[in-house]
Amino acid sequence: MLPSKNVDLDPEEQAALREWRELVVEHYTEDIEHLEGMEESVHGFHIEHRLIDEKPTLRRIFHERPTRALELGFRIMREQFDAHKIPTRPVLRVVGLSDNYLNSVDELRMRDRNQLVALDVKINDVSQPYGWLKQAVYECLDCGATVSVKQRRARQRESPRTCRSCLQKAFEGIKTDNIPIGLFNPLPHFTLRQEDCVYEDAVDLSMSQITYNQDYNLINCSTHNQIIGTVSDDLIDQLVVKSYARVNAIVRVEPIPDRTFAKDTRRLLALDILSVEELPIRS
Repeated sequence: MLPSKNVDLDPEEQAALREWRELVVEHYTEDIEHLEGMEESVHGFHIEHRLIDEKPTLRRIFHERPTRALELGFRIMREQFDAHKIPTRPVLRVVGLSDNYLNSVDELRMRDRNQLVALDVKINDVSQPYGWLKQAVYECLDCGATVSVKQRRARQRESPRTCRSCLQKAFEGIKTDNIPIGLFNPLPHFTLRQEDCVYEDAVDLSMSQITYNQDYNLINCSTHNQIIGTVSDDLIDQLVVKSYARVNAIVRVEPIPDRTFAKDTRRLLALDILSVEELPIRS
């Protein structure tokens, strides 16, 4: 028997979704209303972390599974933008992380993958903007059905293995021998619909760990404790080389850029940056 196509949220995620809606309606309705008439394609919407901390379920999911928590938050923000007839795509930028998340580059390890951190850094270099395929859309060559597949940056493009519509027809046609030939094709029988794919603009950063005193006077900028990170969408034009900032990010594991063979298992720690807060450092 085929599984249901629409997978419902589990009770915890449903509770988090309700808390996201409460948070946005209570604190950001006026800010959303001020965006009416905006013509930009994307808008970075700042959410204070202290407000997330006030919601018990959302606080737990954001701490344990930040990527999923932001996906749920995007649903609510998209819903609110649509209600105010704002065609702009919102991007949630959580700022003001508590000091519990403050970390340093030399303390990060592979076990920290997918965890939320805040780092105080100097931005050494910013790459040229580039785009990457975030979500690929495929069309079945047998029945014409389309399917979307989420992609991972700096990884091989993934494609669907089976057409769900053809599989359903196969189950229905077992007794009549009316089974789609493409179902038994040894290779995936899909074509990529490039015009329908979702792309994302991004830039890569090179950053160094910094330390400073309570008066924001720079004490040290490390030449050894460095890390790379990626920002996307509205942030790509807002970063200045040699500036100091607190980056709030999710720790990722990326392949070594100059790997010499496809299945090289070596990996580097990197940051998927959610937001950037400028620091008034005096050097």
